[in-house]
Formats: sequence, structure tokens, C-alpha cells
Amino acid sequence: MSIGSTVECPTAVPARRGVPWATVLPVAVVMAFANGFWLTSLRGAVGAIERTQGPFASWLRESTLAVPAYVFAVLAALTLALRLFGSAPRRLRLVTTALMVVAAGTVAGTALMAASSAYDYHLQASQQQMMHAMGGTCAIANCLTAAQQASFGLAVRAVVYGSAILLVTNLAVVAWVYAIRGGRLDVASRRRRAVPDSAAGPDSAAVPDSTRVNQVSELRRLLAAALIGSALLHAAVVPEHQREWPAAGAFFMVLAAAQLWLAVAVRLSARLQPAVLPTVAALCAGTLAVWVYSRSLGMPFGPGAGIPEPVGVADVGASLLELAALFIALVLLRDRGWLRHPPASAHLRWLALVAVVAVTSGALAGSGLPVFDDITGSTGDSSIVSAH
Repeated sequence: MSIGSTVECPTAVPARRGVPWATVLPVAVVMAFANGFWLTSLRGAVGAIERTQGPFASWLRESTLAVPAYVFAVLAALTLALRLFGSAPRRLRLVTTALMVVAAGTVAGTALMAASSAYDYHLQASQQQMMHAMGGTCAIANCLTAAQQASFGLAVRAVVYGSAILLVTNLAVVAWVYAIRGGRLDVASRRRRAVPDSAAGPDSAAVPDSTRVNQVSELRRLLAAALIGSALLHAAVVPEHQREWPAAGAFFMVLAAAQLWLAVAVRLSARLQPAVLPTVAALCAGTLAVWVYSRSLGMPFGPGAGIPEPVGVADVGASLLELAALFIALVLLRDRGWLRHPPASAHLRWLALVAVVAVTSGALAGSGLPVFDDITGSTGDSSIVSAH
């Protein structure tokens, strides 16, 4: 005699795979510090004397700041490999995946090296102009132009040769990590989740309300991260603007405090969303409008009234974060279909969050804080690091 049961038992089905952090973080950290060594060494080789004081401390600081950029590069490469080859690639595809990681790390390192060389050239050109204005002797015509062209050519060659060095270094790094892990390079995590049989049927593509709630929560977390990053950048430039004009310093203090408050409200209070989200959108749109106006026409008041301010590293980073926050706030406000699609996989969500961290850390290096003097140079040129 048998007793039938209509209760559906959960069955284990593969969850949407994500890229394992146990693969991403070791590769990214080793790449950052190995490539940072060459970046610091090449800076001394090309004669960028303004930034060669304390090379060990400079290497340690810059490499640490570069870790989010390499995390983003490795995560993007493994995400693409997961999409192309699946969670268990065979030998040839595994080698291709490793080469994709090498290429992504090299692109990130070359971009950082190019930005560093561009700043070195700016410092050298400024020093050459100062020396030329002091009335030095020169046997050839257009001495200043020739010296600046020579410095520029040296910087370009440093980037070209440096990119080749980074490629070889990253090949060695990935091969070393591959050997340490016993000949494995995990592309996807192996976690599984239990769902009812009915959930795996034809209607499983529909997005339930609980999934939509999770999507809203993920977007709120990303929005809060963007607001916090922008607030940190605005707080970092307060001392500089306070010296130039106390009213400007007070403005950035209030702006940073408002963005921090909004980040907390977005993350912790769902009931405040109808009021908070329009405030976030209005604040970000207004700040972006002020930034565009100050960089194109110049503010109509203050010490530099009517003079357009130069674009710097910190203000570009803050503007990118505010643009992302504005976009996310508008998506959450409208919600007319964007959140009804199947959710993105975990590694794509982490990729967006790591991008926010990478932009914030990179822009902080150009904010003019004293802790970053070895990175931004010791010239004290406020035009390089001005924000908004």
C-alpha cells in the first residue's frame, strides 16, 4: 500500500553563478602591487623628480589606491569569460580566460601609467616654464619648446615600454596564482540554492514581487555608495577652498553633509523614499549644473568671478558619481518596467559597486589632501585638484 503526496519537495538547481572573490581578490592585489613597483620605478627613470621623494611610501600608497581599479579589471574579465565559456571551461578556454585576465590587468595598469605620466609631464612643463622665465641660457632657438617636446617624447616612450613590462609581469602574476591554486582558475562559484519544482517550470522567467524588492534594495545600496563617494570627495577639497574663499569651503561642507545624510536615508529608511529620491535627483542635478557652469563660463561671484575653472581629477570623479546617483534615483522614481526584468547576477552587481569604489579612490588621490602629496606632487598647484 502506498500513500501519495501532493507536496512539492524542493530540488537543488544551480543558482545564477557569480565570479568567486577567492579568485578576483588575490589576482587583483598582486597585480596592483607588482605593477605599482614598475610605475614607481619608471617615474624615477624618466626624471620626474617632483614625485620621487620617498619611493617606498609612494609605491605602497599608490598601489593600495589602485587595488579597486584592478579588482574591476579582473572582475570584468572573469565575468566576460563566464558569459562566453560557462562555469567550467576546458583547458584551452581556461588558458584563454587567463589571458583575458592578463589583458584586463595590463589595460588597467597602462591607463594608470598614462595618467601618472601625463601628470609628470605637466609638472615638468611647469618647471621648465619657470626656469625659462628666470632667464637661463640656451644655445638653440625655441629652447623651451624643444625641452617640452623632449619631455613629452620621454613620457610617451615610458608608457609604451612600461605597458610591455606590465604585460610580462601580469603573465607571471597570473601563472603564479594559477600554480599556487593547484592548476585551477575558478571562474564561477559553486553555490546552489533549493527552489520548488514549480519554480523551475516555464513560468520561472517571471519576476516575483520579492525579486523586485531585492532589485530595489540593490539599487538603493549602489545609490548610497555613489552619494558617500561624492561626499568624501567634496569633504576632501574643503581645506583648499577654505583657504581660497571661506564661503566656498562652507558650501562644500554643507554639500558633503547633505549627501551623507541622503545616503543614510536612502539605505536605512524605505518610508522616506518618496521624499528622499526627488531630493537626491534635485541635489545631483543642481551640483552638476554648477560644475558645468563653473568650468565653461566661470562663477559670477567670488575671487575668480567670470574665470572658468580648470577641470581636475577630483571634480571629474565627483561628477561621475553624481551622474550615476542621478540616473539611479530617476530609475527608482519612475519604476515603469526597468525593475520587472530578471535581476542581474551577483557578480555584475558587485562590478558596479567596485566601479564606484575605484572612481572614489582614484579621485581622492587627486583631491589635494596632504596624505596624497607624494601622488599629486608637491607643487601645491590648486588648479590641478580643484573640484566643482
